[in-house]
Amino acid sequence: MLFGLPLLSLIIWLPIVAGIGVLATGADRNAQAARWIALAGAIAGFLVAIPLYTRFDPLTNAMQFVEYSAWIERFNIHYHLGVDGIAMPLILLNCFITYTVRFNSSNTLYII
Repeated sequence: MLFGLPLLSLIIWLPIVAGIGVLATGADRNAQAARWIALAGAIAGFLVAIPLYTRFDPLTNAMQFVEYSAWIERFNIHYHLGVDGIAMPLILLNCFITYTVRFNSSNTLYII
């Protein structure tokens, strides 16, 4: 956790919540609203990833920004997230690409 916020969970759940918002707009009737909701979700995810990248310590091999809590105690299932040196640039890349795909998709999806 950083700043008292579970940033890794936010990176995961913000796009999911934005996706539910896009689904709630309804098919093509409100395409413009769906695009704005998708853009807001992509930008929010990217903004949450920036503090992770700037505060990441590449000199340690330990997991960083670890989030751990009991989820289903009866079956000993826990919610456990962390970032290592390989995952950190991939998280930032994913958040950036999510934004650029939304930004470049007027009516056509470009796959490079």
